[in-house]
Amino acid sequence: MRGPASAQRAGAQRTMHIAIDISVLRIAQAGVLVYTSRLIEALAAERGGHELTLLDVLPLNPGLPMRPLAAFDAPGVRVVRCAGLRRAYVSAHPLLRHGLPHALAERIDRALDAPWAAASVALMGLALRGGLSGAQVFHASDQFLHAPPGAAAVLTIHDLTTRLHPEWHAEANTAMHAAKERFARERAQLVIVDSRATQRDVVEHLGVPPERTAVVPLAADERFRPHAPGEAAPTLERYGLRPGGYILSTGTLEPRKNYERLIEAFAQVIGRGPQLEGIGDAPQPAAHGLLLAIAGGRGWKDDAILDAPARHGVEGRVRFLGRVPDDDLPALVAGAALFVYPSLYEGFGLPPLEALACGVPVVASCTSSLPEVVGDAGLLCDPHDPADIARQMAAVLDNPALAAQLREAGPRRAAQFSWRRTARETLAAYERAAAERAAQAAGRSRF
Repeated sequence: MRGPASAQRAGAQRTMHIAIDISVLRIAQAGVLVYTSRLIEALAAERGGHELTLLDVLPLNPGLPMRPLAAFDAPGVRVVRCAGLRRAYVSAHPLLRHGLPHALAERIDRALDAPWAAASVALMGLALRGGLSGAQVFHASDQFLHAPPGAAAVLTIHDLTTRLHPEWHAEANTAMHAAKERFARERAQLVIVDSRATQRDVVEHLGVPPERTAVVPLAADERFRPHAPGEAAPTLERYGLRPGGYILSTGTLEPRKNYERLIEAFAQVIGRGPQLEGIGDAPQPAAHGLLLAIAGGRGWKDDAILDAPARHGVEGRVRFLGRVPDDDLPALVAGAALFVYPSLYEGFGLPPLEALACGVPVVASCTSSLPEVVGDAGLLCDPHDPADIARQMAAVLDNPALAAQLREAGPRRAAQFSWRRTARETLAAYERAAAERAAQAAGRSRF
């Protein structure tokens, strides 16, 4: 028996007014930035007859810029910016900055705090009601957890790392995600997740019923592709690298990315000690001269990561590249001899998928969502065991036939994922959420 969502898809598609929060684009980094911007671009291209409203709540991120997207000017898309009230302080007046006048002005400011806050909330409420009028679906963000009256609230949860491993995060980050998890459990009509692994976590740890979740995988940008010989060289020269002369890992410097064990494993590969029994007791030619390049901005709890090369005697062979501009990243990935991603926990894992798309051999963790992403197109390792990470790295570096096999398999695997697919499956999730919300409203109206 078909449910309302499948029945709707079987007939004429019902057009919807879909609203999406884009305020988070002003502060998002790494995966969240890629997901939000690429999803919006793909939705604008695949929207069909649906109307898209992109909501930018300016008071959330005062003064922070937002990189414009082509989708902002696409047909059927409108951007609504809610400005709110700009607070003025009597005590900031040039003639009232000192002495008794300043003290009196501060008392006036404090007395105005409550009415100003009430006026701001009222004005913002009016702006939100106007911007979201008629919306059947609202896709909330990490930063703006809002459930408009009459609309189905949808939320994407990429992972539950702050809940499952709070020791890896700053307290402020953990608190923000705790609010997001409450919203998913108590107010969201539907929770979108990137992988079956995250779906299991959301069901088990948040108590969200499986029928209130939708698995929608992500994709690598089309810029990630195999590069012709020498094509990546001009970009790599700026980083002091040469094509095929380095092992690469990407991501913010934070405990979850497991860089300390990666650096230890790299030291074992180039030193080829007894930990690598069965691989050989001396470095093979493929490992001679290789560098380990780590591309990612400073994060949190990262001092031990930065100290790890010296601890393991490889400080001259490890390069911390910092945050790499988006335009440089495809060449940096494509030029690597090997991409290693020993992350302790992921909700999806875009970096190894990007490496697969570039035809670069991949070694990734055997945990969380990464086996779903890599499939049989890469090697998996135990991220808690530096010796196993080293064994898988050496297996690729020492076996040209295996490396060639993985280079061919990677793009085929990556082609199974696309942002067009992500957009279409997200639209199907919106249709499902809207239908379920409408059915609930119809049921309440009978009583």
